[in-house]
Amino acid sequence: MSYNTLQYLKTDPKARYQGYMYFFREGFCWTNVLNPQARLLKVRLKNKTVNDVGSMSLFSILDAIPNYFLITLLNSEILFDYYREFINCTVNIQINDIRQIPIIIPTKKQLKNIETIFDKAYQIKIDEYSNQITQEDVKIQFMKIQQEIEQIIKNLYNLI
Repeated sequence: MSYNTLQYLKTDPKARYQGYMYFFREGFCWTNVLNPQARLLKVRLKNKTVNDVGSMSLFSILDAIPNYFLITLLNSEILFDYYREFINCTVNIQINDIRQIPIIIPTKKQLKNIETIFDKAYQIKIDEYSNQITQEDVKIQFMKIQQEIEQIIKNLYNLI
């Protein structure tokens, strides 16, 4: 879509170009239907794309809470359990469900630790997609990362 087309759709009263201010923004997303046996929400980074109901999308609006922090937080088993017990026990994960999850603003040190873990996980996915590591190695490395995430989230929420 060209810039001129976008500008036209933003101003044309007959155009049904809703939500254009959210298109082509980086954020995070998840599928709207979860496997009933799942143990995580499986939130991932969303590149600059058009949004669709098949993949719910949100964007951080605070510098103190970047997208990578929210992705890491929402991929924890602790918050998944909270989500299932207190917010929604169905397989449908809606945006307003995610908005109900209590978010603790991390310290700069906690945020740096989470960024390091996120970057490590992101690099593993890049290596996986470029066939630089095996599926078995990915599984082993992600199990370690998941343990790190759980420890950080326990500390963040004072669960230790």
